[in-house]
Amino acid sequence: QKLRFDNFHKNKKYDYAWTEKNNPKIAIIYAVGGIVSGRSNSGPQGSTTMGDKTIMNAIKSARNDSSVEAIILRIDSGGGLATASEQMWREIYKTTSDTINNKPFIASMSGAAASGGYYIACLADTIIAQPSAVTGSIGVVSLGFNISELYKKIGINKEVIKRGDFSDFLSQSREFTDEENKIMVESTEYFYKVFKDRVLEGRENLTSEQLDELALGRIWSGVTATKNGLVDEIGGINKSIEIAKTMAGLDGKEVEIVEYPKNEVSSSFSSNQKNTSLKTKLIIDLLPEKIQEELNKLNIIPLLSDEKIYFIMPYSIEIN
Repeated sequence: QKLRFDNFHKNKKYDYAWTEKNNPKIAIIYAVGGIVSGRSNSGPQGSTTMGDKTIMNAIKSARNDSSVEAIILRIDSGGGLATASEQMWREIYKTTSDTINNKPFIASMSGAAASGGYYIACLADTIIAQPSAVTGSIGVVSLGFNISELYKKIGINKEVIKRGDFSDFLSQSREFTDEENKIMVESTEYFYKVFKDRVLEGRENLTSEQLDELALGRIWSGVTATKNGLVDEIGGINKSIEIAKTMAGLDGKEVEIVEYPKNEVSSSFSSNQKNTSLKTKLIIDLLPEKIQEELNKLNIIPLLSDEKIYFIMPYSIEIN
């Protein structure tokens, strides 16, 4: 039988007008790994890093998206660079204080949200944590390596040409002077005060005296943190979504979950990152195996060649 298609296009049996549901959205931003400046990337030991620019762009995108009704920052980090933590905190501040694009902001703690990880959580409207999450560690760590003797042992002669008394302050080629030690201590104390001020601004239920009892690098489980005021609720990502829906007035409604960051994580190092990574790896490889192991547990190997003021847990935790 001959098939005739002459008038097939006139047949209206099919409707090609596809439509999408215009459900309200809740954004989940995954903030995972050691905190660094720049874009998120993979570390030299396979661990991920949380780049401040990547997370800031994600927060800004979610905040400016009119279809996004609430934002969840899903944190799994033991902290990292102080300045990078501050940059992300400021983007969160814009979100929670913006009178035009203000929307509920929920911090949801996964395995850890300590030190810098807590720094970026403390300003959230609500903080939720898993019962076994490691949080707190409100403190500052300053690092300054002197590997001049190591250079001598392996036959490397390092000469520093400088302009200014302190221009080679953190060059790793010599010990600190007494004046430089004083500067390092003052800088550390300043960042510690800033950290506590940020927590007090976000956690209005805490007084300065109460915070002093919780800070100084002390860590808390999620359960204990709800009792001392550092955390509001116990729960996982599902609980976080339900709370976000309630805060946004979406109870009983179907919502769409959108995930960030989008196309922000670089799969390869830039030339500067490659050079820094190689330099760091060479130094790490020369350290005793036990020290290498501890540094890797702390997830700070990717951070060693950057700035020297950290909001980071200075110890690792093993649960048997």
